[in-house]
Amino acid sequence: GEVAAQDARGVLQAMDKATGASKVNAITYSGTGWIANVGQNFSTVDDWPRVDLKSYSMKIDYTTKASREEMVRVQGKNAAKGGGAGFPINGEQKQSNFMNGPAAWNLNAQGMPQPQDDQTEIRQFLIWVSPHGFIKAAMADPNVQLSSRHFVKTGDTFRVIGFTTMGKYRATAEVNAQNLPERIVTWIPNPVMGDMQVEIRYENWRDVGNGVMFPGLIHVHQGDHPFVRGMNFMNLNVADVQVNPPNATPALPDTVRNADFQPVRVASSQISPGVWLLAGGSHNSVALEFRDYIALVEAPLNDARTNAVITEAKRVIPNKPIRYVLNTHHHWDHSGGIRAAAAEGATIVTHASNDDFYEEVVLAPQPRTLSPDRLSQFPFATTGPGPRQLETFEERYALSDGTQTAVMYHIEGLPHAGDMAVVYLPGPKLLISADLGPPAAGTPAANVSPNAVALYNNIRRLKLDVTTHVPIHGQPSPHTQFEQIVGPVAAAAPAAGAGGGGE
Repeated sequence: GEVAAQDARGVLQAMDKATGASKVNAITYSGTGWIANVGQNFSTVDDWPRVDLKSYSMKIDYTTKASREEMVRVQGKNAAKGGGAGFPINGEQKQSNFMNGPAAWNLNAQGMPQPQDDQTEIRQFLIWVSPHGFIKAAMADPNVQLSSRHFVKTGDTFRVIGFTTMGKYRATAEVNAQNLPERIVTWIPNPVMGDMQVEIRYENWRDVGNGVMFPGLIHVHQGDHPFVRGMNFMNLNVADVQVNPPNATPALPDTVRNADFQPVRVASSQISPGVWLLAGGSHNSVALEFRDYIALVEAPLNDARTNAVITEAKRVIPNKPIRYVLNTHHHWDHSGGIRAAAAEGATIVTHASNDDFYEEVVLAPQPRTLSPDRLSQFPFATTGPGPRQLETFEERYALSDGTQTAVMYHIEGLPHAGDMAVVYLPGPKLLISADLGPPAAGTPAANVSPNAVALYNNIRRLKLDVTTHVPIHGQPSPHTQFEQIVGPVAAAAPAAGAGGGGE
């Protein structure tokens, strides 16, 4: 080990000399390209939906462990299939992400800082896989390792530096003959993927002054997996680089420094006999009481949210097990808690197109070392004869026991997600939907989304008798209001949602 570390140090010194890393205390780089919405693909086998970067800049201060990322995103000529906040983008969308030592924050649309507690550690780590940060972090690791990788297809052999930083994050860099890191591979924690692979390619290195080298092209993947394709996250053509710029550390706002991070809050209210809305966060769930069990609609976000939802469902409907979770669609903010539901013993009901991804990737016992969740600490056999905790359907799925009936229907003609389903309760005439509206009272016709129009068309196609809409985002509202707002828009665009956008 001693010799390997010695060899690794020699390679790192050569990398430092080649890149000028030790001369860099802070750096700003900017450019244009494209970026994608991770976890928001149209189907589980598609790439992430991308938008163009009209502008992008990243400022990193290595001495204060701070960063400032600012971008302006536009839809460009990218297909409007898939999802994500504000996708597809109308006009320009600004995004500003900051990190200063122990805290991370974003700016909202009004320019006010919003603490991002769950992003702090990841943003700190990403500093250490930047072009010069990698060399600094590897030099600081007493157990840095050296190995080699030979690619038969291309005939290339790379020296590979491997290191650990912040006590748990591991990364490798493939170093070329010029002592430049060409590709860095690492993992970051993710509720759906576990230790999620991140691959960063640094190409077209050039001298940016004072003997400091910087790549002209940065290409990033997030979410690659042996059973999934290569998932493209970002492609940046670097136009401008400033070494050691002034004022590289963003000031930490008092509202962020003094933020009081509340535990997950679930607020429950009964909306019909045996039907409970579990709200209190950005994503609602609904608990349905059957004679011998509970069915949950939606296990959203992550382990913490869904475990809290499970606890509250069992409190309002005591002495019954949670048997089923009805999953509206695969987008990661709506499926990030299905592992917690599986650990509870529930069967996940989802569209057939999600079968392979949920079974082989999401529910599989893969490493989750960076952020262990309930299921990863609860070993289970993956070979028979145990029941598979996944049931799938193409067009319709029903649960009924004489006391309660819930029917899932596949939604057609929707650009947001090919697997989208709604849950209809014929007794109380409730319709539970995610990401399909319903629009708020008074929404002008111009602001009615194609998703709401698709919901309207599918309600008519399926001949559903709806009294009340129960959305996964927002508050329940009457169907009369939905008809009033969406009906005229749907009538004016009869082609929308009639076909297309399916599987």
